[in-house]
Amino acid sequence: MQIVDAQVHAWVSGNSTGHHRRAPVTRDVLVDEMARAGVDRVLLVPPLWDPEGNAYSLALAQAEPDRFAVMGLLPADCEDPVAALARWQDTPGMRGVRFLFNTPERIAPLLEGRYERVWPLAQESGLVIALHVPGALGEAESIARRFPRLRLIVDHLGVPRGASGPAAFDHLPALLALARYPNVSVKAAGVGDYALDPWPFRSIEPTLRQIFDAFGAQRIVWASDFSRLHHPYRQCVTHFSEALPWLSEAERADVMGGNLCRLLDWQTGAAAGATLAA
Repeated sequence: MQIVDAQVHAWVSGNSTGHHRRAPVTRDVLVDEMARAGVDRVLLVPPLWDPEGNAYSLALAQAEPDRFAVMGLLPADCEDPVAALARWQDTPGMRGVRFLFNTPERIAPLLEGRYERVWPLAQESGLVIALHVPGALGEAESIARRFPRLRLIVDHLGVPRGASGPAAFDHLPALLALARYPNVSVKAAGVGDYALDPWPFRSIEPTLRQIFDAFGAQRIVWASDFSRLHHPYRQCVTHFSEALPWLSEAERADVMGGNLCRLLDWQTGAAAGATLAA
């Protein structure tokens, strides 16, 4: 089974904010961690704190396209998001675009309608959009309803930053309501950190089962958000690849990489299916 991580921040400068890991996650650091955890491919999501994050991630993806791809970060202060997306569509290694709407300042442009020209462009071009919208899943619902062919990924299962225990899923009804839209997938990123118990994080299994029952295994993508993890990378992998008892082998393969590669049209190369040599 090929293991593809749907969210890792790589960076060489700046100080991480709100993440457990402070030291830069460079290519060599990441490849070593991937080998230890048994991860074959990584979707790089540039962080806010590195002003060159998009450029660094793209350089890695262009040098090693069977190992890395990029979900570009469009900052909230981008003057012309439509022009930025149009440029990115033809950029090698760029497989989608992520929007951070996780603070009042970052969500303000969305509420003001600044991205209304973005969604039809992404729908017609086939560009995958990831939305981090904790506390505002109704905005994701509005976009999904109005643009039914736009492929959307809701990040972090909608969980707010720093939330853990039962309160992490106070928004569960709103998340499950998104399952009615077939163009919406959800990203389960480092969800073991939401649990109050150690691996295999049994306390959150009932909630995860509700999410799987609503969306189906074909619309869930596993991710680590590696730099945020408070538990070992390998445990994050095996939580979904081994420990969820209701998943069949085929469903595990979908969740652990198949779904993401199909969404992004990230073609399988000759080296896929086994951990790439460093």
